[in-house]
Amino acid sequence: MTLAQVAGQDFTRAFLNQVEMGKCYPSTRLLRVIASRLGAPVDYLVDGSARLLERELAVERARLALIKGDARRALDTVQIALDERMSLGSDARLCAAEALLMLGRKEEAGRLLEAEEPLLKERADRDRLRRIKEMRGGRKTVLDAPAYERLADRALREGHRDLALEHYRAARILREAAAPA
Repeated sequence: MTLAQVAGQDFTRAFLNQVEMGKCYPSTRLLRVIASRLGAPVDYLVDGSARLLERELAVERARLALIKGDARRALDTVQIALDERMSLGSDARLCAAEALLMLGRKEEAGRLLEAEEPLLKERADRDRLRRIKEMRGGRKTVLDAPAYERLADRALREGHRDLALEHYRAARILREAAAPA
């Protein structure tokens, strides 16, 4: 988003620029306005990327636990990221649903998927909607290189450069593994 889009009619772009540079600090009310427009929780703006990185790591560790067949560990690990509003939260909730399905807790998984689906439809998130459909059909979701590239492109558009880098790396690794020797 541009500074003008975030600022809207509530404050000036110059003020927002000063906030970005750490030269002035918005009131709690303005911080809520900024967070709302960015689609981010207020505490993300206060705590910065360290908190987000912790949650991203939790989701990835949980995904790895699922691949290893350790659904309990996946469910425990992903808990801290379930309340995220951005794509990371969707990934956390889908990971939790997959773990719940592996544990035979189908009703809980179903409720989680039912709550997540409208949010994904609103964002036109085809990749995650496909994952929900696959989970409901009892199929395991396996992302291929193009899927990781789409996730990376989306993360980049949303300003999550670290997450984009991770997905681009995953796409590269999959393409290298599939390339003839």
